[in-house]
Amino acid sequence: MNLMTNFPDQKYLQELIVHLRKKQDQNGEYLEELLMRSGAALNWVSDYVLDPGAQWIRQKLPIDEVILTGTNREWNEIIIDQAERSPYKLRSLIRNNLTVAELFRDLRFDPTPILVRDENGERRVLDGMHRIVAAIRDGHDNIDAFMVRFQGSPKPVCESHVIYDLLRAYERGINRDRDGLISALRFLRGSFTNVEELLRQRFDSSLLRNSDLQAIITVVLQD
Repeated sequence: MNLMTNFPDQKYLQELIVHLRKKQDQNGEYLEELLMRSGAALNWVSDYVLDPGAQWIRQKLPIDEVILTGTNREWNEIIIDQAERSPYKLRSLIRNNLTVAELFRDLRFDPTPILVRDENGERRVLDGMHRIVAAIRDGHDNIDAFMVRFQGSPKPVCESHVIYDLLRAYERGINRDRDGLISALRFLRGSFTNVEELLRQRFDSSLLRNSDLQAIITVVLQD
């Protein structure tokens, strides 16, 4: 996403970012930062890490038993379209196709464990595609991993700003679709584990002093 601004002082903005980061660090909420970073990266890492039903184990996994997952458009054309998510096929492509070998040439192998989710015996990379591709290229047979097993599907945690984004659009008159807002908040309540708590505590009347929005939240919280 290409963000732009008319703000006249870029150095000021950079210092503001540092200031905001320090404020967050002072709270010591590293799991909240994990949630934020995972959301910004558009991945599922926080879904599994923050779900109390997840069962984790650290172990060495045979690389060829792991199913590769998506990264960026250029890599996906190789890893998904040509190698069909197979480490074995990707290894062959790297060895026999100079263009593919060049694409992954500058990767450095990192022994940090990757994250893998076990779904009915299918072990899919959750995080660490750069590391496992480097391991494949360098001829490693196994890779260190934290593997998570889960019954069903994890129910994710919602960042509070997602709710706030909806509420402020209504409050500022950007979109006054009251029924649409109620439906959206109900959808979030049914999809994320913490939305009801956020509506009751983070957006209660002592912090959100807007009677119209409070009436909407009351409707959303009704079963």
